[in-house]
Amino acid sequence: MPERVKKLRDFFGVPKPSDFRSLEAFRNSPVTTWLLLFVFAMAATFIMTFSLQRVPKTMEEGMIATRDIKADRNYEIVDEETTNKLKEEAARAIPTVYNYNVGSAKTVIQRVHDAFEAVRSQAQSFITKASKKKQRPAAEILESNANELNDVFSNAIGIDVSPGNFHALLKENFGIRTEQEISFTLNAKLTQPIIAEKGILAAEGERGIILRHIRHEGEEIKVVEEAAVSDPSQILTTADVRDRIAKMTIPHERFKTPQAPSAIIALAQALVEPNISFDYEETDSRRKEAELSVQDVIIKVKTGEMIVRNGSRFEERHIKILSGIRKENSRGAYPLEFLGTMLFIILSLIIMFYFAERYIRRFHPSRKDYLLMGTVALINIAVMRIGFSIVPVIHDVLLVEVPLSALLYAVPVATGAMLLRMYLHAEDAFIFAVFSGLATSLFAETDLAFVIYSFIPGIVGITAIAHTDRRSAIIKAGAITGGVGAIAILGIKLIGMAAVATQLNLTDIFWHMICAFCGGLWCAILILIISPLIESLLGYTSDIKLLELANLNHPLLRELIVRAPGTYHHSHLVGILAEAAAESIGANPLLVRVGAYYHDVGKIRKPLYFVENTKEGEDRHAKLSPHMSALIVSSHVKEGMEMGTEAGLPKSIVDMIPQHHGTRPIGFFYEKAKAQKAENVTIDEADFHYPGPKPQTREAAILMLADVAEAAVRSLKEKGTARIQQTVQRVINDCFADEQLNECELTLYDLNEIAKAFAHILFGIYHQRIEYPKDARSSDVSVVDKESFVEHQPSQLPSAQTPGAKGRL
Repeated sequence: MPERVKKLRDFFGVPKPSDFRSLEAFRNSPVTTWLLLFVFAMAATFIMTFSLQRVPKTMEEGMIATRDIKADRNYEIVDEETTNKLKEEAARAIPTVYNYNVGSAKTVIQRVHDAFEAVRSQAQSFITKASKKKQRPAAEILESNANELNDVFSNAIGIDVSPGNFHALLKENFGIRTEQEISFTLNAKLTQPIIAEKGILAAEGERGIILRHIRHEGEEIKVVEEAAVSDPSQILTTADVRDRIAKMTIPHERFKTPQAPSAIIALAQALVEPNISFDYEETDSRRKEAELSVQDVIIKVKTGEMIVRNGSRFEERHIKILSGIRKENSRGAYPLEFLGTMLFIILSLIIMFYFAERYIRRFHPSRKDYLLMGTVALINIAVMRIGFSIVPVIHDVLLVEVPLSALLYAVPVATGAMLLRMYLHAEDAFIFAVFSGLATSLFAETDLAFVIYSFIPGIVGITAIAHTDRRSAIIKAGAITGGVGAIAILGIKLIGMAAVATQLNLTDIFWHMICAFCGGLWCAILILIISPLIESLLGYTSDIKLLELANLNHPLLRELIVRAPGTYHHSHLVGILAEAAAESIGANPLLVRVGAYYHDVGKIRKPLYFVENTKEGEDRHAKLSPHMSALIVSSHVKEGMEMGTEAGLPKSIVDMIPQHHGTRPIGFFYEKAKAQKAENVTIDEADFHYPGPKPQTREAAILMLADVAEAAVRSLKEKGTARIQQTVQRVINDCFADEQLNECELTLYDLNEIAKAFAHILFGIYHQRIEYPKDARSSDVSVVDKESFVEHQPSQLPSAQTPGAKGRL
């Protein structure tokens, strides 16, 4: 396989065929991750874009509607009939473009000059030839060749010249004076716009024409200037110019023959030609541009808007809208919308989760967590789609006038982020809130202000709902979210009003704030409905569920206090230590306390094999081998997991049972085995270790440290302050050195804070007590500290027959 292909396969995580030999391998494969991402994007896109709008097949004006027809989403229908009329009017309003050749007079005069030069040259040639043969007068020579000279002149000037006019010019010898007189006449009359005939401009009417002054420069045409002619009838025709030339007076005394002036006039009239031409391409271009500049006439239909009611007659507007909806749904634009939306979702997910996993330290969701996030995201998108769809319906049935835009803010956009925060870390919920805000922008009903607003309730809700331990706290979190959202709306509305300089509308602001507050409350209500389903179907545990498990009447805890009271007491002390440590470093104190209550429930099966449940001098391990003792001690982990699973404990609690021991050694029995071993017998140290795994979360690690610290301090004979502090520090250092904390996220700073919290609690439990003086009336102990006496001096407790004991115990 080429090296480049291998690199691409490694980058996208494409496995080898051999990697799919088991279902578990396929489930954990990167290909499965990409496949799930693609499926999620398709599902989310479908929820956002699908349409259920049904349009009647036949619609005619005057027909009766058989049902209510509402818009299922926002539509922008192009009114093609009105739009085409406007385009036609815009095109008709553009004047016709004509080109006026400002150099046409010079061109004609140049033709006159060239024709006169050609005749003079040819005449000189005839005279020269004739003079060689026979001496004749020049006039006679020219006369004899008049026809040929006429042909030369006519071809050169471009018109047919009558013999009479030609002879008049010939008698003038086609002199310079004659040429100048013709040129002057033409220059005086041809340097103005001339049209062929009046009928050409008659159709232009009152809109006038555009007259472009052009000049030919080689093969190119240069536009000199452009002017609008409002009254085209003022433009002269060729007939008008010829009439004006006919009225000109040319003095006869300048010429040899009296016929010369009339010949000049006739020639000038013949040379008059139009210098204005219709520019079809430019006119068509300008009219098409005018059509394109006309904006389409849009009929906007909002989601849920009533198009036609049941029993109403179809009108022209109804037919336009429904025909537009049908065309919109069938013109093939939906696949493009679907593809574009899906690409946006996939790109957003990849960028956000890549950034989070790379740069956010506590963002490490499991595959199950990703499944939860995807499920909640689809629920959240569906809630928003349904909410946006029913807002217009609610607007129609409300008895008070509430702006439609305000009702949009009642949609519970923060539901997903708040719901996730009940089960995952704040970082996970924050990334979800960012994605939810981006997804909001894809809904047609939302605008920029709503998209900006949608980020605020999500982030506030994450903070407000953290560590909620009762149902009422969820309602409180919803109220806080709604309250902050209302304040955010106030700011957005004030900024908007300042930007467009509109009058302050207090009623509009009031309804927007009320709806935003209601949106927060709706989030809380939906969470109360959805959270039990997530806990039962996906096995997640909220703090509310944990608080229920912390009830000491739970069957497992009741059995624990009956069968293993020492372990029960130890579990409570560990819970107190762990809860204080979790609070000091920002972990979940309720989770670790409940985990402590159940971490040793496996000891119920064999309680007397654990020292805290035995009487003084009783040792069940005395007759067992060290291997068997270690096996019994370590078996409480597996049995505890089985009992927890059977009792329906959440996975987060069951996972703490093996993790609170990690892979630590069972040191006492290992040392005992080494002391008893015979020669040539090898002892496997692995037999004297807990099975693990090591703590995977901060809470499990805190539970491990609290369990070890409580047992170590309880075993001390001397429980002074310094001794307790040294013992706590030592057991934490031992766990750290044994690499038991390598797979969780505790830092050295966290360990220091945990040690302080442990020491503080243990100081309070094992504080020194003063010796109270004896009762003057013969009792051995003061009634004031009777319970302390019972706890620490059981051997001196008076019996019921002891004088003075009655009434004091």
